[in-house]
Amino acid sequence: MKHKKAFVIAGIAAVLLAAAWQWRSVVSNGSNSLTQPLKRGPVLESVYGIGTVTASKSYQVKLGVTSTVRKLYVKEGDPVKRGQPLVELEGTVSVAAPFDGTVTYLPVKIGENVFAQSVILSLADLKDRYIVVSLEQRAVLRVRQGQKARISFESMRGESFEGAVQSVYSHENNFLVRIGVANLPPQILPGMTADVAIGIAEIPDALLAPLAAIEEGKVWVKRGSGRAQAVEIKIGIVDGETVQIVSGGVQEGDRLLIKKEAEKK
Repeated sequence: MKHKKAFVIAGIAAVLLAAAWQWRSVVSNGSNSLTQPLKRGPVLESVYGIGTVTASKSYQVKLGVTSTVRKLYVKEGDPVKRGQPLVELEGTVSVAAPFDGTVTYLPVKIGENVFAQSVILSLADLKDRYIVVSLEQRAVLRVRQGQKARISFESMRGESFEGAVQSVYSHENNFLVRIGVANLPPQILPGMTADVAIGIAEIPDALLAPLAAIEEGKVWVKRGSGRAQAVEIKIGIVDGETVQIVSGGVQEGDRLLIKKEAEKK
């Protein structure tokens, strides 16, 4: 009977010990996640800004003298062809479309008097668009014609578009970059805003790590079956969710611990 009781107690102790070891393992490692072994690869340094979609061709009908609207041939949102009549004014003055486009503004009605310098119609080519980005002075100094750009839109987060810097200029103390983008979908309209990343430098052979693994200038490195150890590092270029490790006790093939947000606080 005593032997049986001792056997039961030993069994309970073994279960408790196993549970304790499992709990320790979860706290130190299992409850978090490990990265894939670190590799070397290219990393792109970028400058970031908010861009505005702009129509390459736009046209406004603005009068030099007061007149009266006699006839309207179009309405807002209408597509028009080059040479198509748009509006007729007093004195049989007819205004035609100078290019294929879409009527984007038409605030007047037939019979209405319009005053000099009033805009009575706007036309834009909604298919031919580019993006204008405003940057800070330090950033714009590193931007050059021909550099590649990555463009994304708030409502289309699963998709990005490639573009290229066409020109860099200033206007009223704003430093602007014009970016050409091919194959923008038709639903992207002038006036919409986009997140723009302009690539300014590339390192072809950098030691790369997930940005989520970096914690106040250090990472937790796990090698083999040992416990993760804190190692101080210095980082370089940050490219989205990837970061370049410049120096520190980390090497290719290491796996890093990504801690849960609750443990970081």
